[in-house]
Amino acid sequence: MKDSNTNAANMNAILKELKVQGVAHSSEAGEALESAGGFDAETLCAVTSIAAAQLRDIGDVLSAGRLERWYLVTEQQAYYISERSDSRLVAAGEAVKNAEATSKALHRAAR
Repeated sequence: MKDSNTNAANMNAILKELKVQGVAHSSEAGEALESAGGFDAETLCAVTSIAAAQLRDIGDVLSAGRLERWYLVTEQQAYYISERSDSRLVAAGEAVKNAEATSKALHRAAR
């Protein structure tokens, strides 16, 4: 596993690339493992863990395959989630017109 300085550098690089308020690496259970930026990483990681389980259930009902990435955009905020094999990468930022591009960039990050 990478050392914490490398992980912190990766989180900061992703934060700058995406131009979001914060980014975090989360365990499957919703624990924030690493984060960068100014946002509540612990809460966002916990909430995305719960939401991901529900989205996986919906995907199973629809026979849609494995959940890879998803995002939520409100009037004021955007949340981006990239699912990994045993973890997820989450980010939060201001609402943007092209959330799809940011979502794809997060998914490509640190792959």
